[in-house]
Amino acid sequence: MFLVAGYRVRQRIWNNERGFTLIEMLVVLFVIGIIIAIALPNLKAAGESAQAKSCEANRKLIGTQADNHYLETGNYPANVDQLQQRDYLRSTPVCPAKGKYSIHPNSSAEKRVSCSVHGD
Repeated sequence: MFLVAGYRVRQRIWNNERGFTLIEMLVVLFVIGIIIAIALPNLKAAGESAQAKSCEANRKLIGTQADNHYLETGNYPANVDQLQQRDYLRSTPVCPAKGKYSIHPNSSAEKRVSCSVHGD
């Protein structure tokens, strides 16, 4: 009797369960799509901002070491690689956006080093 009753109870549970309807699933997918559409541009902008700040820090470092080179030798280095070769930099800084750094000796201290991607 117990097995028959257990079977009937299980049968009743399975028959009474409802799944999600197609409309409910579509609504959930639509809401998820909207959330992704809102979040994606913000994530991209945050990444670009981080790259620009990293590039700015690299330009300041290169500019400071170019000034040190000038104080010791009386002239500015021709390029960033010279700073590394003469041990002013441990390694050549790399722009996160794959830009190239260049040194402009006749510019003001803030604009002495520029990046081909992020500018001054």
